[in-house]
Amino acid sequence: MTDIFADKKIYPHEGKIKDHFKDFYEAVFVAFLPFFKVDRQNTDNTNFKKSKQITLEEAKQELDILKDIPPFNADIYSYSNKDFPADKEIFESGKTISWETVIKGSGLNANSELNKALRTSIGALRQVFCRPELTEKLNNYTSNQGIWHPTEGGFDTLSKIAIYKAFKLLDKNEIIVTHEFYETFSILELDKLTAFEFAEKVGYKDYFIYSSDKEILFTIEWDSFFFLIATGQEKMKEIISSKLFEGFLCSEKTVHNWDYEEAEIQKYLDKEEKQKVLTTKPATKKQWWKFWN
Repeated sequence: MTDIFADKKIYPHEGKIKDHFKDFYEAVFVAFLPFFKVDRQNTDNTNFKKSKQITLEEAKQELDILKDIPPFNADIYSYSNKDFPADKEIFESGKTISWETVIKGSGLNANSELNKALRTSIGALRQVFCRPELTEKLNNYTSNQGIWHPTEGGFDTLSKIAIYKAFKLLDKNEIIVTHEFYETFSILELDKLTAFEFAEKVGYKDYFIYSSDKEILFTIEWDSFFFLIATGQEKMKEIISSKLFEGFLCSEKTVHNWDYEEAEIQKYLDKEEKQKVLTTKPATKKQWWKFWN
């Protein structure tokens, strides 16, 4: 038996998700971080994402530590969007907007396309896998509708409220919350906390939330716009019936990068390799033919 808790390898970064959890859980659900609206007036130039791409000069203005760094070729993202609603505002007036609604409104075709659009928007994909045309569709729709984007790599306020309700539904009171690098953990007793108090005690880098008996686990990783729910078959049925979360059940084949099919990944890798070959200068004219075989 592989003890993912003792080994500090809780999140399934590689391989099949269900296979990773097989010694602890029968069922795993991919739960989407929700889009949302809040009760406020927005301006025409409101940025509906927590992050935005900035220049090196702009980054130097935000962080003194960067002031002496020479120019380099990399995308830089800032998470200091002052427009983005605070947790209290989201709790008090936040209304969840489903991925299904965003897909239909933006003209995207599936959850996989929406996930690609989101990942492209934060520079989380290698260039060959980026889909800027999908991100453009997404941004046009959300900006027109005043819909705020989820922020990757952390449990958001609305999701934490849903997690609180799920634990309550399944009569779980003692909850363990563990940091991304397993450096710190805390024990929370839900009967002593309101939903908002629970949400406030779970930090942005707390990636593992589970009942003390380990029967139910919620886990996320740093570039994802979704998190995983792992538990037994019967408890999973209750969670799905509650409609607290939007997403899908993992099949035996589901992997962390579920938005790209295996054949699709290979297609883009082949494309990347071909681009490398075409941009490689041959040593001599005599060897040129080798690049086309």
